[in-house]
Amino acid sequence: MIELSDCDVVFMSFDEPNADNNFEQLQDALPRVKRVHGVVGFDAAHRQAGETATSRHVITIDADNLVIDPGFMNGGFEVSARDLGSVFSFSARNVLNGLEYGNGGVKIWPRTALLALRSHENAGRTEAAVDFCWTVPYFQVNRVLSEVHMTTTPAQAFRGGFREGVKFNLAGGSLAYQAFPNIPKAEALPKHIGKANYERLRVWCSVGADIENGDWALFGARLGCVMTALDGFDPALVADYAWFQSFWETEIFPTWSDERTRADRIRTLGTQLNDELELHIADLDADASLFVKSVFRGKRAYGPMEVV
Repeated sequence: MIELSDCDVVFMSFDEPNADNNFEQLQDALPRVKRVHGVVGFDAAHRQAGETATSRHVITIDADNLVIDPGFMNGGFEVSARDLGSVFSFSARNVLNGLEYGNGGVKIWPRTALLALRSHENAGRTEAAVDFCWTVPYFQVNRVLSEVHMTTTPAQAFRGGFREGVKFNLAGGSLAYQAFPNIPKAEALPKHIGKANYERLRVWCSVGADIENGDWALFGARLGCVMTALDGFDPALVADYAWFQSFWETEIFPTWSDERTRADRIRTLGTQLNDELELHIADLDADASLFVKSVFRGKRAYGPMEVV
């Protein structure tokens, strides 16, 4: 039994426009919460969280998360002895598209794992450059503890969508087209990433027009997928804050700030993904997006994830 009331809770923020509001709401419910802010790099921020905490297990919360079940963190979490060294990742519900999975969700870490983490900008292994889930013992829990709000501004929405459009071309840290170089890319992608992540990629590229700045997230997801799958983009760059800021300021916002121009580009990217990857994504309006979110129940993952 992990006594969650004895665990330090660390809220990690960098430049998220809704971070202060989310932190204040969490602090009202959990006065013991600590904050790590402004640390450059995903890996560095997580290790700073480990250094800030003193408890054997540490609960981390990303800044774009609004915790909807804070009482859970005052209870107990029963796990088998063999899994005590795992990271437990709880599902988060993304308000943009209704998806519920581990991206951005509340996590319980052994403090030793945070302190020893080497991922993203400090990755010692190629497969850890985009995410740590492929190189640390990782257990997915389907209980939803938070909502992800990542469309407060155009920049935040585009960045969130772009990252997922890139990451869903990967499994085990490798690209589908590296793992299966001798078959068409349209066949390699679902074969490599699996049904659940293939479904999530299609949703990221289709749903969200009903949300303010949702078109920016759709643009990001489609562009990230095109650049990674078809243009040879290096996925590790999504962990580079400086690169992303420059990309947004010099290439994305000045070129695509006009809504009509951006909408045309989103449709063009969708056509390219359908023609070359056979994703079968759709250009949904606000009403259609709302309908999809009201009826869609995605595939779930539960239990220990494969570590490579």
